[in-house]
Amino acid sequence: MAACAVPTERVRNVLVIGHTATGKSTLVEAMLAAAGHTAPHGAGCPTVDHEPEERARGHSLSLAAVAFTFDEVKLNVLDAPGGAEVLGDVHPALLAADAAVLVIDATVGLQPQDEQLWRACAEQGLPRVVFLNRLDRERADHDRCLADLRARFGDRVAPVQLPVTGPGGLTALVDVLHGCVVELPSGQRRSWEVPPELEATAAAHREALIEAVVENDDALLEAYLEGELPAPEVVASVFAHGIAEGGFFPVLCGSAIDGRGVAELLRFLVEECPSPAEAPHPLPHDGPTVAYVAKTFSDQYVGRINLLRVLSGELHVDDELTVQRTGQRQRLHQLFCLRGREQLPTTGVEAGDLIAVAKLDDVRTGDLLVAEGARVELTPPSAPPGYHRVTLRAITARDDDKLTGALRRALEEDPAITPDPGGDGRVFGFQGPIHVEVTLERLRRWAGIEVEVDDAPIAYLETITAAAAGLGKHVKQTGGHGQYGVAHIELTPLPRGEGFRFEDAIVGGAIPSSLIPSVEKGVREAMRTGPLLGAPVVDVAVRLFDGKHHSVDSSDAAFQMAGILAFRAAVAEATPVLLEPIATLELTVPDEHTGTVMAELSARRGRIAGTDTTGDGRTVVRAAAPEAELATFAARYRALTGGRGELTMAFSHHEEAPEHVTRNLLGGQVVPTG
Repeated sequence: MAACAVPTERVRNVLVIGHTATGKSTLVEAMLAAAGHTAPHGAGCPTVDHEPEERARGHSLSLAAVAFTFDEVKLNVLDAPGGAEVLGDVHPALLAADAAVLVIDATVGLQPQDEQLWRACAEQGLPRVVFLNRLDRERADHDRCLADLRARFGDRVAPVQLPVTGPGGLTALVDVLHGCVVELPSGQRRSWEVPPELEATAAAHREALIEAVVENDDALLEAYLEGELPAPEVVASVFAHGIAEGGFFPVLCGSAIDGRGVAELLRFLVEECPSPAEAPHPLPHDGPTVAYVAKTFSDQYVGRINLLRVLSGELHVDDELTVQRTGQRQRLHQLFCLRGREQLPTTGVEAGDLIAVAKLDDVRTGDLLVAEGARVELTPPSAPPGYHRVTLRAITARDDDKLTGALRRALEEDPAITPDPGGDGRVFGFQGPIHVEVTLERLRRWAGIEVEVDDAPIAYLETITAAAAGLGKHVKQTGGHGQYGVAHIELTPLPRGEGFRFEDAIVGGAIPSSLIPSVEKGVREAMRTGPLLGAPVVDVAVRLFDGKHHSVDSSDAAFQMAGILAFRAAVAEATPVLLEPIATLELTVPDEHTGTVMAELSARRGRIAGTDTTGDGRTVVRAAAPEAELATFAARYRALTGGRGELTMAFSHHEEAPEHVTRNLLGGQVVPTG
C-alpha cells in the first residue's frame, strides 16, 4: 500500500557528511536499525553502499538516500561520500537538506575534507550538528576533538554530550543539555549523577554550552553577563531556535559500529533540529509547486530515477511540471521514497519533503521542475568543476556508440564530471585519477566496454612575428578545361586576439572581383593548419595585392587553391611561433603550505599575480600558468595541502611559448626563424 503525504512539520532532511572512512555509512545503517529497520543481508553497509564499486572499495562513492520513520517523524537521510575526488554529490544535495551531520572519527580528529564540507554548508546557510564517532575505541579523545573543533570553527561549537567509558566501551552519555545521564545501550535516562572523575569536565561542557546558547538571545546574554545562570528548561527552549539560525553547532557522541548513542542522535534530530518549515529556505512553502533535482540515479530495472526536494507546493502522482531549463512538460507517473535501492511507493508529498520519480526524460541534477506558469529565480549549489582533464575513447570502433550512451548516463549521475566545451565530446574534467578510475569501472559495468584514457589535448595556436610575402600558383592545363589561378599575398602580424583580417588590394583587374572571395576562402582554409604543430594560425593580416587569371580556365576552386598555396609559402617565411593557452588560478591555501604551493607553481612555469590573507589561517594566491603544465596539478595541489586547499582554474588567453617548449613539442627540431 502506498504511503500518504507527511506534514512538513514532521519531516527532517539530514545530510550526513565528513571525511572518508569516518563511519558515515555505518552511522546511517545504525540509524535504520535504531528505527527498527533491518538492513538487507550483506557485509559492510548494504543499504547505502550497494554499488559494486562501493562494495569493492569499502566506502561510499555517490550519494544514497534513506527514508524511515522515528518517533512518528519522517527522516530523509542523505549519505554523502567523503573522498576528496568523489565529493561532487555533496554540493547539489545541500539544497535538499535542512541540517547536516558532520561525522568525526574521534580517534583521528578533524581531517581535510571536514573543513571544506563545513565551509560548503556555511555558504548555503545549512545548520550543522557534529557527531563524534568511535568513542568506544582506545585512542578516542573527545576533549581533543572538541578543542580542535572550537579552534577551527569558533566558540559556537557547543558540546551537548560527554562520553562515559568503561571496560565495555561506551557505557553512558552525560546529557549536558537536559541535565541527565543516558545509560547505554539501553538508552535509559536517570538523574544527573556524573562520575566524580568527570565532574569538572561536565561542568566545563555545561558552561560552554550555556555560553553558546545565550549568545542567541539578548535578554539571556545580558542576564548571564550579570552572573545569572539560565535554568535548564530555558536553555532547552532557546536551543532549537539557535540551531536553525546557525547560532551554534551542537556536538554529540557515540559509536556507530555498535549503535551506542545513535538513538539519542535520532531523538536529537527529531526534537532539536529544524523541520523544513523552520529551516532557512529560499522559497515560501505555500507558493506554486517547485521541485529541485538533488540527485540522479540509474536503476537496472526502472532506468533513470530523480530525487526531488519539494521546495514549495505539493506533489501528487500524475502531476505535470515544466522543466525550467528546457521548457518541456513532464508527467510524474510514479512517486516513491528511497531506502537505498528499495523503493517505497507514496501517493504524494508536501512542501519540504524528498521524493523520487522514475523515467523523466532529459531531467538532471540541478534542474528545477515548476508548476505551469511559474518561474523561479534560484541558483542551486553545484559541484566544483574538475580540472583533471582527460580524453576517453572506446578501444574498439564498435563500442563507440555504446560509449556515447554510457557517458551520457555518467554525466547524469555524477555532476562532478565536467564536459570540455572546446572538446570533441570525449574530453572531460574529473576531480582526479581515482575519479577517472571509478568512472571507467562504471562504464565497464553498464555497457561492457573497455575505455582508454589519454591526456586531454592542449589547444595550441600558431601565429607569425614578421611580415612575409607568398605566391600561390595553381595552373593545370593538360588539354580540355584546365585550372588557372595565381595569387600574391603579404602577411603581417596582428595584435594578440585580433584574429584575422583580409584586404583586397587588387588593381587593374588582375583578379576578377568575383574570384577574390575565393582567395580569402583558401587562405582561411590554410590557416586551420599551421607550419609548426599543425595548430590553427591566428592574429594575421592578409593583403592580396596581385595575381593572374585566365578567361576560360580560372574558377572558384583554382583561386581557393591559389590562396592556400600563397598562405603556406608566406607563413613559412614569416617567423611562425607557437601560442600556448594560459590559465588563471585562484588557490586558497593553508598558510603553512603557501610557500610549498608557490614553489610548485613556479616549477610549472607559473607566475604569481598576488596574494591576500583571509584572516582564518589561509592565503589566497592568484597566479597564471600554461595549461600544458596543469594537467596533473589538481591532484598534486591536493597532496601538497593535505586536501585542505581550494582551487579554481579558468582559461585566460594564449601567449607565445618559450623557444625550448616549442622545440620539445617539435621533437627537437629547429624552430623556423624566417
